[in-house]
Amino acid sequence: MSEYVLEIPEQIDIEVSPKRTPQQAVRPWPEGTRIISADSHLIEQDYWFEGFPADKKAQAPRMQFVDGIFDMTIGDKHMTPPALARHLCESMECTPGLNDIPARLKDLDIEGVEKELIFPQRLFGLFMFGEMKNREEVFGLYNEAIARRCAEAPDRLFPVMIPNYWDMDATGASVRRCRELGARGLMVPLKPGKDKDGNPINYNDGALDPMYEAIADSGLPLIFHIGEAIPSAMPGAAGISVVTQTQGFRHQWSCLVFGGIFDRFPALRAVFVEGGLTWVASMLHDADMVATHFRTALQPRLRHAPSWYWRNHCYATFMTDPAGLTLLDRIGPETVMWSSDYPHQESTFGYTRSSIQAVFDATSIENAQLIVGKTALKLFNMA
Repeated sequence: MSEYVLEIPEQIDIEVSPKRTPQQAVRPWPEGTRIISADSHLIEQDYWFEGFPADKKAQAPRMQFVDGIFDMTIGDKHMTPPALARHLCESMECTPGLNDIPARLKDLDIEGVEKELIFPQRLFGLFMFGEMKNREEVFGLYNEAIARRCAEAPDRLFPVMIPNYWDMDATGASVRRCRELGARGLMVPLKPGKDKDGNPINYNDGALDPMYEAIADSGLPLIFHIGEAIPSAMPGAAGISVVTQTQGFRHQWSCLVFGGIFDRFPALRAVFVEGGLTWVASMLHDADMVATHFRTALQPRLRHAPSWYWRNHCYATFMTDPAGLTLLDRIGPETVMWSSDYPHQESTFGYTRSSIQAVFDATSIENAQLIVGKTALKLFNMA
């Protein structure tokens, strides 16, 4: 009997991503099933240098494949130390489909994934620099580039983009531009750093209402994704980093709810990506307890119970989460979306079909079909 608390056998002896092979079909899915990944990744290419203003080119990020690694630099600074970049290549970044679209589509076709929502790879590292220079150019050029890359496989790959979250005078135009480029979601950092004037950005601050208004009006969901915690060289760093990042998004969700954001912008929807499901159930209990036990201390006063906002505004993605699937009645099956996280180490690449079967085994066919594809198709306008 395995010592691991894992219910999919292929997970136990799984290879690193570049050594995995896509999982072949062994049975058809129930009629009407569509398999959509609500979280997959594509590595950046050299998106920035050419488009940077001439007087700022020395400050442009560069991404080059050198000596067998993806090396991202700004000036003479390696954004990922070469030793770590080599490990990333060996463990996931040299999976052909992370960079090459035809290779990716072959993997998707074998594993039966019809469409993917595309997130960045190394851009999360740039998020951590809340006071970084040239955010307009860095994120604006990324948005243009990821639109072009997803256009290499129209109707299969759909981009997530980064709006201007640091300058409320520019955020409306930024959101509109993302929508023009074909964005299906708008991602902001977990820790947004400082605004254009050097003041801390807080997601429950009314000063950000122009951003929330623009996103709500756009019809695109607001997205938070794990990935801003980079492992250190201390013992156990990789395990500590992944386990802590997948604890969920209590802080960001609480800012939106208790800050009254959903009350002010009832069309706003928020997606919490790659944190799994189990955190949601315990958070909703705690939030409703706060709303009843601390009602005299809460400002602003909410129009609904905190848990109501989850079921009416929010979504979470997961790859495998057997415990979370047992809590669907508390979380809401309509708020849950499966993803492959292709082709990360924690991704389902290599056992995608087994991970989808686990969803069908855990709930009704109707709920499972929502979770593995239909909800994402509607939310991200992929149909």
